[in-house]
Amino acid sequence: MSASDARVAVSVLHWGERADTLRCLASVAGSARIPDWLFVLDNGTGVLTPADVMAVAPGATLLRSGENLGFAGGHNLVIRRALEAGATQVLLLNNDAVVEPGCLDALLRVAAAPGVAAVGAKVLAAGDPGKLWLAWGRVTWRAALVERVGRGAPDGPPFDRVQEVEWVPGCAMLLAREALATVGLLDERFFAYHEDVDWCASARARGFRILFAPEARVQHRGEGSLAGRGPANPARYLSARNSVLFARKHGGLLTRLRLAASVGASLPLEALRARRRGGGDVVALLWRGYRDGLLGRDVPLSELGLR
Repeated sequence: MSASDARVAVSVLHWGERADTLRCLASVAGSARIPDWLFVLDNGTGVLTPADVMAVAPGATLLRSGENLGFAGGHNLVIRRALEAGATQVLLLNNDAVVEPGCLDALLRVAAAPGVAAVGAKVLAAGDPGKLWLAWGRVTWRAALVERVGRGAPDGPPFDRVQEVEWVPGCAMLLAREALATVGLLDERFFAYHEDVDWCASARARGFRILFAPEARVQHRGEGSLAGRGPANPARYLSARNSVLFARKHGGLLTRLRLAASVGASLPLEALRARRRGGGDVVALLWRGYRDGLLGRDVPLSELGLR
């Protein structure tokens, strides 16, 4: 399908700073190509109003969830709505991201290639748009599970061509309807963090391609919904837990052993760093995350302040 024939929906979740969400919506509404549908889901906060949304993005639709469904559950709610409406492509967008005017067109041009499941934007650091927040990622099977390629690097030639990659970040990820029908929606067990890595791995296992689109540019603050939580940030728990979930789902014996060895080696180093910084809760949070992933436990949302 050509870029001009695509019918595209944009999904933005509100959980965190209201100003971030409104900036994000305004950037989409000001795009060179206006999406066919722009959905914003108030993900359990109850604070976003129709007047807020209409002021910055008059064509947008405000949806509400009675509780925080996380990145995966929240976007899944919107994806279902978008597919029912007839969307051929769905762009997942973090609320602390701002798209540059030509971003959507650039994503759709790359998505028109055969066999493409997902296309990722070039994600620039909001505080310094001359540097990358992230281009694409690789699975390393070390304690952090992944390498974020390009993080902190100057924007330039190494990141200026379309290429096939292992995974692209969910903060600005365009998903194809055909792939969603085959792969399924985001795995809601992940709640938040690594659900994008998981979905891309599942798509590649089914023969689909994941592409990086350098002309699609997004500025992203990063961890906007969890900013200001300090070293013992719920993101540390979620990343640890979901690394183990990913390994249980996609890893073989050797890759699982590699992850386990790396985790075992990293925790003492984390303990030393935490002692120097006065953040002793970090190691306990990481350990609980790894344990809960191994045991398949649900995320303790209330304890982590995510309800």
